[in-house]
Amino acid sequence: MKAIKSIGDLKTLTEKLKIKSSADKKKVQICIAMATCSIASGSGKVMEFFKEEMPKQPFEFMIRSTGCMGLCHSEPTVEVTLPDSDPVVFGKVDVKRARSIIEDYIKTGKTIDGVIEGN
Repeated sequence: MKAIKSIGDLKTLTEKLKIKSSADKKKVQICIAMATCSIASGSGKVMEFFKEEMPKQPFEFMIRSTGCMGLCHSEPTVEVTLPDSDPVVFGKVDVKRARSIIEDYIKTGKTIDGVIEGN
């Protein structure tokens, strides 16, 4: 990354990030917890599944990992944010539930089992 050497550089970078953030809000955002407890619970397989399956879908998306979400009792956890919607966190996500998240929640918006309430 280029060093920021002036206020002008900072303002330019800020504007670029605002534009990127605005564009990202139009995408399906999938955030998979990859903390130690998450990985021990199988989040690596869940991450692999999403990375394989999402490119096959007819919509724009972004997948990213995060650290601890404070939900160790529900790992692996996946937060999904649909465009113009609040984030929804799913707990105890295995590959079967990940498939349901794509097919039922992301594609149709249908409520499915595994949502962690109060987020």
